[in-house]
Amino acid sequence: MPFKTIFFCFSTFLIFNTAHAKATELDQYFVKKQILDSSYKIKDRKALNEILDVISDEDSRTLPFQIDQNMLMEKYQMSANEVKIESIITTPDFAQFAQDVGDKEVKKLLRKNILQNCSLLFENEFQRVNPYHVELKLSSESKNYDFKIKNSECSF
Repeated sequence: MPFKTIFFCFSTFLIFNTAHAKATELDQYFVKKQILDSSYKIKDRKALNEILDVISDEDSRTLPFQIDQNMLMEKYQMSANEVKIESIITTPDFAQFAQDVGDKEVKKLLRKNILQNCSLLFENEFQRVNPYHVELKLSSESKNYDFKIKNSECSF
């Protein structure tokens, strides 16, 4: 019997700590200001949007931003229910690659890669626990690729 009690307490401790380990400083700030509740659900959407708008404006001053050797981020706008990102694909041979594999396969590969990076797109806990999505526009020399990824499609 004591083993079950210890196991239950330990499990509860792990679950509690795992849940809080994902919270960012921004999440914690919003909880402290009572914009989010303790489970990161949105309590004050208007206040959240006002702060996220200011953050997005500040972040836009550092754009464009080279994400990696394949992508340059030009626009990043965050709100209480979505993030809008516009990026340029900078891979030198992307146009040839897209022509070789075809549009359908390119979209499939890009979507697969985006879904593998959900933890980067939905960085904050409030983006994971509330209905939330990312609108992503990727532009190459010859084509635009638009994606809408819901947090429910991701496994965090």
